[in-house]
Amino acid sequence: MKKSYIIILILAVWALLPLQSCNDLTELNVSPNSPQEVSSAFILTYVQTQFSKAYNNLGEDAENISGAMQYTQRGTDFNALRVNSYDWSNESWSNYYGLLRNNEIIYNKAVEDEHPFYEGVSLVMKSMIFGLITDLYGDAPYSESLQANEDVYFPKYDEQKDIYKGILEDLKTADALLANVDVGINPIPTASDVIYAGDPVKWRKLANSLRMRYCMRLYHKQSDMDAIGVNIVSEFNAASSFAFESTDDNAVMEFLGISPNNSAPGGPLNSANPGYSNKPSQTLVGKLKSLDDPRLYRWVRPVLRKWDVNVASETEKTVTDMFGRSQVVIYTPTSTPDQVDTSLYVGLPPGLAGSIALDYNKGEDVNEYPSEENPFVSFISENYYVDANEYVNVKLMTYSEVEFILAEAASLGGFSVSGSAEGHYKNGIMASFDDFNVDEAVGGFDFDGYYNNSDVKLSDAPNELERILEQKWLSHWWGIESWFDWRRTGYPDLQTGPVALYGDNLPIRFMYPSPNQDPKYLANYSAAVERLEATPNVPTGQSKDHHYSKMWLLQGTGKPW
Repeated sequence: MKKSYIIILILAVWALLPLQSCNDLTELNVSPNSPQEVSSAFILTYVQTQFSKAYNNLGEDAENISGAMQYTQRGTDFNALRVNSYDWSNESWSNYYGLLRNNEIIYNKAVEDEHPFYEGVSLVMKSMIFGLITDLYGDAPYSESLQANEDVYFPKYDEQKDIYKGILEDLKTADALLANVDVGINPIPTASDVIYAGDPVKWRKLANSLRMRYCMRLYHKQSDMDAIGVNIVSEFNAASSFAFESTDDNAVMEFLGISPNNSAPGGPLNSANPGYSNKPSQTLVGKLKSLDDPRLYRWVRPVLRKWDVNVASETEKTVTDMFGRSQVVIYTPTSTPDQVDTSLYVGLPPGLAGSIALDYNKGEDVNEYPSEENPFVSFISENYYVDANEYVNVKLMTYSEVEFILAEAASLGGFSVSGSAEGHYKNGIMASFDDFNVDEAVGGFDFDGYYNNSDVKLSDAPNELERILEQKWLSHWWGIESWFDWRRTGYPDLQTGPVALYGDNLPIRFMYPSPNQDPKYLANYSAAVERLEATPNVPTGQSKDHHYSKMWLLQGTGKPW
């Protein structure tokens, strides 16, 4: 489209080469083969691509968040029980802080050169990275981080409210900087920006859309934020005046599919075999089927074998979905239709033990099938087993999300939102359909018919907020933002499976990386752990550094449970 890693690579190499011969090395005192300064354009590409891939993997890896949010479930591979039981482990954050160190180089150089584009973009990237860290873990090194050059090797863990305050301030500053970019004075190498190709207007819209995301994240903490000088409602209202306006504004990083490094994780360049261990969840599939939602056909494949009471013997039939994709399905007779799922699309229930998952929905069939290839359970769509296409691109933030945020704000009241909750909710659904190429020109889809379903239409909802969050959950398919929404609202109402280790509730945070044993590090780590609030799901005698302890963001809110 507008980006090319090939061009970026050429620019990177060019940036590292001497621009002219060096006649007086004694005066220059710099080896041309050991450059001391790397172009900000090159570093920007690195930060954007590596962060995007890390953000994407948190969802599509399905080890943690995707399984908890029941987009997918694990089948019977060696890691399935740990995933399906929510036995989450410590997760490293070193990659995020490494990206922050690189991003700081861009920022410092931009300040020195008075380059508002690089300065603004680096603040947006800084906000997204620190925002993800605190969203996942809670309190974290922030104000004293990245200061090893000043001999700060054991930074304190800042309180979460102070991190969010800093993020909102940086995004506000970025908005002002990006509003005053003059490309004539500060030229932008567009190929280095793999998200917006150097468009300061779109970066400004992203900065404000992120402000809206974080303000809504802090909705239940307004009084605490007021106490440190941040008015969430005012911040939200100001940001919403210049946020995403269409799907053209989506913050997306495209995979190119040329090498493993620039290809989607599920494609053949990165995965020798398709990831059949990740199954579509029964929760997701059931909801899509109940709503007659066309996104089902983008995300999920029909079963290879379908139980059917209307055939006397195995019968091959070709089924074609609304998008024109065909698949041969073996219709298999059953005498016990009440004991099997006879649907054409079948998801794996959440939290099953491996032995049960292996044989799920096999009914009377006694045949043995290759591991993870139970033909009576659907596979994830082949759209997601490729090196590159529009469906596997990384969606950092979308217009659909912004519209759902506005719908929620209008429904809650107290915000200055132009338009009704229903209008924004409807826009959010339409934008999500657009993201997945569902429109009335394809397969005769009728949006009005879909929307007028009493289980979709907002004015028919018994609980307006729950319905908004349910559709927002669907729009974030295989992503992570729905987990953050669920934590602060309890919607959608997801139930754990039979092998869940810690009762009927889902995890609510990542545990800190295993602590360094230096006394100074342990002191800072221990102070952060002490500020966590253990819940009844944390086993007696275990540390509060647990994925069922509440971080400040959730304390006192009664959410999600």
